[in-house]
Amino acid sequence: MRTILLFFISCLCFGCSDFLDEVDKDKLIPTTTDHYAAVLLNCHRYDYPLFNGVEYMTDNLTEYAYVPEDDKKDIKPLYTWQLEVELNENGNEITTNNDAWQKMYKNIAIANYVLELIEEAEGTDVEKMFIKGEAYFVRALHYFNLLNLYGVPYNEATMRGDLGVPLRLNIGVEQTYGRNTVYECYEQIEKDLTEASRLLKESGITKSKFHPSLGACEFLFSRIYLYQEKWEKAITASTNAIAQGALSRPIEGLYIHTENPEILYTGCIYGGLNASNFDKGWQVNPELIELYDAGDARLKSFFTSVDGKVGTVYYSRKNESTFSNIGFCNFRVAEAYLNRAEAYVQSGEIEKAREDMKVLLNTRYQKANSYIIPTEETELLNFILVERRKELCFEEHHRWFDLRRMVDCPTIKHVFSLTDATGNVLGRQTYTLLPHEPNYTLPIPMRERENNPLIRNNERYEKLPETDSDIIIP
Repeated sequence: MRTILLFFISCLCFGCSDFLDEVDKDKLIPTTTDHYAAVLLNCHRYDYPLFNGVEYMTDNLTEYAYVPEDDKKDIKPLYTWQLEVELNENGNEITTNNDAWQKMYKNIAIANYVLELIEEAEGTDVEKMFIKGEAYFVRALHYFNLLNLYGVPYNEATMRGDLGVPLRLNIGVEQTYGRNTVYECYEQIEKDLTEASRLLKESGITKSKFHPSLGACEFLFSRIYLYQEKWEKAITASTNAIAQGALSRPIEGLYIHTENPEILYTGCIYGGLNASNFDKGWQVNPELIELYDAGDARLKSFFTSVDGKVGTVYYSRKNESTFSNIGFCNFRVAEAYLNRAEAYVQSGEIEKAREDMKVLLNTRYQKANSYIIPTEETELLNFILVERRKELCFEEHHRWFDLRRMVDCPTIKHVFSLTDATGNVLGRQTYTLLPHEPNYTLPIPMRERENNPLIRNNERYEKLPETDSDIIIP
């Protein structure tokens, strides 16, 4: 069994660390704590558990009509929330549309491998303790993302029966397995993160922002508790995370870097949407751009505009090296303020929520107090959710995850233009995603279902368009 796992891990991590190039490729066996740390850190950093197509499913992105439909057809199953996101209209499989499952479980396998075998490594006890803490953190983060992509949205009344994702907690190889419940998944995530916090603290080791810290653990706790509606715990965890950093004002140049006090942890190099996606037929939703006031520094910091065939087209800068030189997915203090403000409102502490938003927005607007924070509870909650969208857009899975859990989730309409090779729009199709419908939960990947007949797929609707073939677009 161990031989199988060593082969598996070595194949997954080939090229991820320098030491792998220094040994026989048939014997890629970590022997020291540095080896285990390199495998855990580098493979996670280059293959962060990100569902790369997530923004196409949200209301943050829309098509650019004048790009030929053939250039957009592989993304169309995601953009239109199809029953099978891996199949295009011709029935051809697009495995990259739903490969996050495989990537996440690969990294979970790496974390499990480290947890089971690190004690055999050459190195000090404190080094082993830190590496184990990091492995628990990585596993908790991966399961949180898996659960909120492929599991039923959290509902306290039904979570003990709702389907989550399979929990794999060792290096054993099983051919078939079922899915754990949402309750069991969150229970394991909290358990792993608690153990990560303990081990990182007891190790006494502090590393760079590319490694988790106690502050990063508290930050992730704040996210986990917010999603479970454990408001008081979310407030406490957010407060602890905020104490580990500070807000910084967005700028038009390099904003995300290791010296920025707002960054508590950075987890991934690749991901997200940039200017190349404009060429492929996608753009930032103009409705999102309209949410930013003229004095909001985030507009010029987060976005770049180009002249389109008709009007101005925006795309995100957040995956550009001129915006971040350390990675794409970061734990930022700004989110901790938003998490705490939302939890304060839900706990009835309106003034504390308003104060958090004031502190945050004073660093986002060029002139302090050039905005109005609502005083009524419902309006304030909606205000905070809009600010979450503006602040966290095109980062990780934030908008999709927020839409899944919002009580007042909006109806989303996506238009797909039937555009010929010369850019002429011949018609358009409109697809609708209703609030809280089953298509907010992704289908289990087709290959996983083929290899494991015991796993139960998520129920989703077939999506048919409203078609307007007579439209005339200049």
